[in-house]
Formats: sequence, structure tokens, C-alpha cells
Amino acid sequence: MKFTYGNQTVDLFDEQNFPEGLPEKAVVSLSGGCDSSSLVYLIGKYLPEMKIYPFHMSDEDGRIDTEKAKNVHKFLQDTFPNSVQDLKVYEVKTSDPVWQEKAKKMFNDPKRGFIKNEKTGEMVRTWGTLNGCSKAMQNRAARSEMSNTHSTPAISAMTTNPPVEVQKERGFYEVAERKRDPGNGEKQLTENWPDGGHTYAPYLRVDKKFVAGVFKEHNLMETLYPLTKSCAWSTTEETCGECFWCNEKDWAFED
Repeated sequence: MKFTYGNQTVDLFDEQNFPEGLPEKAVVSLSGGCDSSSLVYLIGKYLPEMKIYPFHMSDEDGRIDTEKAKNVHKFLQDTFPNSVQDLKVYEVKTSDPVWQEKAKKMFNDPKRGFIKNEKTGEMVRTWGTLNGCSKAMQNRAARSEMSNTHSTPAISAMTTNPPVEVQKERGFYEVAERKRDPGNGEKQLTENWPDGGHTYAPYLRVDKKFVAGVFKEHNLMETLYPLTKSCAWSTTEETCGECFWCNEKDWAFED
């Protein structure tokens, strides 16, 4: 099923990645941000027979994100009560010494800790910080568990970054994750995990302008949009206006 917003198209549950047809259910990582919220909305509206099992990673350093995710989930479940199931919350402890040790090995691994930009040929770090790597690894573990539990893909709504020239022009290139730059998103949309299960990232080759289009064209700017939060540095309701996520969101929704 193809969707076009922001002059970009996503072929959701395309035949190449789902040769046996649409799955009966889907696991979705619901962060409380715009990307995952828009994805659940599209599935609920256009694929009402599909059961959606959302989960959330609750970071000890960002409890406000969890409150936002719960509010987003309530809106989506109220809107699509037959599709959206109860929210499962996993605890994330970024500074946990066990995960920190695992993250150090992954972060510095020449094969897994770096990625090649297919457009520039540059090798860049997969994660910007050690803590980011720790959180990502814990998120992956939860995705594997959810995928295995429900025998269906765990869906991520990660998008590609705005064009590099836009990041530099607007002054947020230095705080962006290089792995999400255009040219790094040409990998397969589905991926099998070592611990079992697999993921599907349908937004991987579009940027947040696509997401903004979903909100605007479905009249969600006064309802769902205010419930979301995409700020990485603020621990309150107020956004910092300086992190990558704030800058990306401003760019995407400015038109």
C-alpha cells in the first residue's frame, strides 16, 4: 500500500519485503515522537484488520518521554480501538554497567560500530555517543523479544536525516546521527536479529517531511501533534530548541 506525503512515497508492507502478503499483526516501537505516531495512525486507518502491539522504551533520564508516549497511545487506541492494543513499557538504564560494557565493544567494533555513506564513501560512527549505543542495544533486545513473542516484525519508524546541506546551513549538523544521513539509508528495510525475530523500517528512505505530511493531510495538527515530543535534551514539557530532533522537527513542519 503506497502513501505519498511531502513529495516522498512509502510502500507500506510492500511485496518485496512481505511476499506472503500483509501480516495479521505488527509490533511497533512507540517513542512518543511524531514518526512512530504517524506510522501507527496510517496502519490503524488504512489497515484496520491488523492488530498493532505497541511497546515503549522508558529511559530513566527521560521520564517525560514516557508520559508523552502514554498520551499518544491513548489517543491512537481511542481512535482505533479494534487495532491498537495495550502499551508494553520496557525500562532502559543507559548507564547500567553491564550494558555500558556491551556498548563499548559494539561502539568500537570496526564492522558494527561504523557505517559507510554510499554517496560520499565516508566511514562514520553508527551511534553518536556511547550512551546512545547502550540505549540502542537495549531497544534492539526489546524489539527481538516483542517480535518473537508475537511472531511478527517489530516495526521501526526511523526516518533518514534532512539533506546534509540543510543540516549545515541551519547549524545542527554536529548534533546529528551520521548513520541516518542520506546515502546511509539504502540498506534493506528488513533485518533479522541475532536473538531472533526481525525488524521492518518502512520510513528508512524518507525524511521527516513525509511525517509532517501525514499530520497535516489528516488534520492531526490540533489533536495528535501536541501530544508528541521529539526533543532529546529537555527533561520537561519545554523543548530545548537546540538538539537534532528539535531542529529536524522545525525544518519538517515549517511549510
